[in-house]
Amino acid sequence: MSKKGLKIAVIGGGSSYTPELIEGFIKRYNELPVKNIYLMDIEEGKEKLEIVGNLARRMVKKSRC
Repeated sequence: MSKKGLKIAVIGGGSSYTPELIEGFIKRYNELPVKNIYLMDIEEGKEKLEIVGNLARRMVKKSRC
């Protein structure tokens, strides 16, 4: 594994399950150092993706990972 950290792409990032996934990455940062997480969804899910993406940003910022 590179010391630079992992890059993760989440297809269906607007899902209500995404915050749980983000929480898992935060809790396991020492074992699984993720540098970037990319959330993606279909056009119809754009609004939900924006909401979930903003929540994910706040979660990461609060954790100070």
